[in-house]
Amino acid sequence: SRDNTVCLWDAKTMECKGILKGHFDRSFGVMCVAWNHDGSRLASGSKDKTVQLWDLTTTEETGTLMGHSSEVTCVAYSPDS
Repeated sequence: SRDNTVCLWDAKTMECKGILKGHFDRSFGVMCVAWNHDGSRLASGSKDKTVQLWDLTTTEETGTLMGHSSEVTCVAYSPDS
């Protein structure tokens, strides 16, 4: 979202089950997300030029990928990851 968080929604109950906070500059926003093959990990890309990696079983950030020269507008997991 625009506040640099990712809300994890339960599609059946329409409830927010958790909020992932980790992107740096709150004046930017999260642009994209991608789940791994079994749904246990999430990657989020932001206008802050980073990709955050998350463990969804704990909702903890597991890493930050820096070095992009511009906003990150698309992320994806490889099918074999």
